[in-house]
Amino acid sequence: MAQPQEPITILLPVYGRSELLEPALASVLALESSPQPWRLLIADDGSDASTAAFLEHWLHTHGDGRVHWQRRPRNLGLFANLNQAIAEADTSWVLLLCSDDLLLPGALTRLQELRQQWPQAGLILSTFDSINGDGSPRPADSAWHHDQLSHDTALLAPERFVPALLQLGSLNGNLTGMAFRRALWRQAGPFRADWRHAADWEWLLRASEQGPLLLNRQPIARVRTHASQLSNSNRRSGHELEEVAVVVGGLRRHPLLANEPRRRRWAAHVMQHQLWNLIKQVPRHGPGPLLQGMEPIRSAAGLRATGLALLRSVPQRLRGWLQHKDSNGAPLAD
Repeated sequence: MAQPQEPITILLPVYGRSELLEPALASVLALESSPQPWRLLIADDGSDASTAAFLEHWLHTHGDGRVHWQRRPRNLGLFANLNQAIAEADTSWVLLLCSDDLLLPGALTRLQELRQQWPQAGLILSTFDSINGDGSPRPADSAWHHDQLSHDTALLAPERFVPALLQLGSLNGNLTGMAFRRALWRQAGPFRADWRHAADWEWLLRASEQGPLLLNRQPIARVRTHASQLSNSNRRSGHELEEVAVVVGGLRRHPLLANEPRRRRWAAHVMQHQLWNLIKQVPRHGPGPLLQGMEPIRSAAGLRATGLALLRSVPQRLRGWLQHKDSNGAPLAD
């Protein structure tokens, strides 16, 4: 007789944006045909009254014993809320779903297959489909980066994955679709609760140091890109630069990259994006943010190397700008 399958807890951190919550919740309900049992923990980080009213109505209409709404008395921040939700889950595995994204109907079946085939993996990263704010498809944000590691689903040792976190950036690309053992979270330590932007990248480094992880090339989620994303406000506030610089500097000095001659070039490539973001702010905010940002850039990758990397990126940025103008019906430059 087949053994009953252990449920997996889907963690849904929520803070406002009730207009996008319904599709996310509907995607969870669409998992009902999956043979893999699930639980849903809605970790409400002190949302506004309209979001609370929406969730109350949704739970009254759709809720059952598998769904638990945990409302924080005050806003903790994304990663502190997420840490608490992971601690509150009572299953050995959790799956993360952001409130503006969608799970695909076969997500849990796929994860169960992967866990059975690769039981040594405590963390599964999945390539995802990308959608715009209105749900229409857009070019896959994660596929190209994952192609550099493996075109097929594969187990990746720390010696391969840790350098790739510097060469290719935050390879999860998004919290949605990350599935891992709670025991691994305890072993690696929690997400940095004081960070707003790069805590998942920093945690991914610590988690991947513990042992091999699995890269799943079959999408299990759709990830939405839209104007009100948290990453946009982080970029404007400066939190992105400070946190990215810490991660990049740590990776450049990591023992698993000690013999990698390209590590400074990789670091400069990441930080040139941060330098460009600072330069774009000068017309509106003056030179202050740019001057403030010089020290974290210097510490992470070096000012000269980052400046040269930015200059090398100019042709590509220009091509992207021209393509954007052309796609919006504007005349191309001569």
